[in-house]
Amino acid sequence: MTTGRVHHLLSDIEFRSFLLFDWAQDVVDIREQFPLDRVATQRIAESMGVNHPCDVSTRTPLVMTTDFVIDGERNGRRILMAWAVKPTDELDKPGVVAKLEIERRYWQEKGAQWAIITEREIPRVTADNIAWVRSYGTVDNLVQPYPGYFVEKATLLLREVPVYRRQALSQFAADMDLRLSMETGTALMLVRHLIATRALTYPMDKPLDPTSPMALFAVPGLGQELAVG
Repeated sequence: MTTGRVHHLLSDIEFRSFLLFDWAQDVVDIREQFPLDRVATQRIAESMGVNHPCDVSTRTPLVMTTDFVIDGERNGRRILMAWAVKPTDELDKPGVVAKLEIERRYWQEKGAQWAIITEREIPRVTADNIAWVRSYGTVDNLVQPYPGYFVEKATLLLREVPVYRRQALSQFAADMDLRLSMETGTALMLVRHLIATRALTYPMDKPLDPTSPMALFAVPGLGQELAVG
């Protein structure tokens, strides 16, 4: 959604961290497994009096990486943030601690923010909600009866959201499929798309699934809560 690129992630913690970065509106670009200048990291390791990571067989110094390097924009100013993603049980290992300190000093020299993310810092519900909607960030790649079909139906669906505040999402979706003459499941897919594109809002720190109450959904621009993006 942020970059339009395929991202290669190495763990569940990295995936959930990526989801949060991808959802954040102040994030401009996300680069994973970002390579660090080997000359600089060797110099830093030497100044610390620790061994630089090396290939176990050849003893050749390895190129270190930072799990995520994020370009952001806040108050009209570009910022650079570097994040190391590690399970908490890794943080008491001397080798891991040394590598993280090399990273920290490297990014400090670059004038960038640097921090560690563990599973404790990741809001699991929010990450799961983002995962549930983001695959429908675009519907252009889906087969539709005619060009603009999904945009047309989504606009009609949005107008009905305030009427269904006492129902669950599952009931709303079933009624919309019937009222708008859509195949079963289309309305739920469109809700996920509208949340992903922020045409429909939902408190992402609360569980989001077909049982979610419609009272928690809002359509920006409808007074209490219309526009399809």
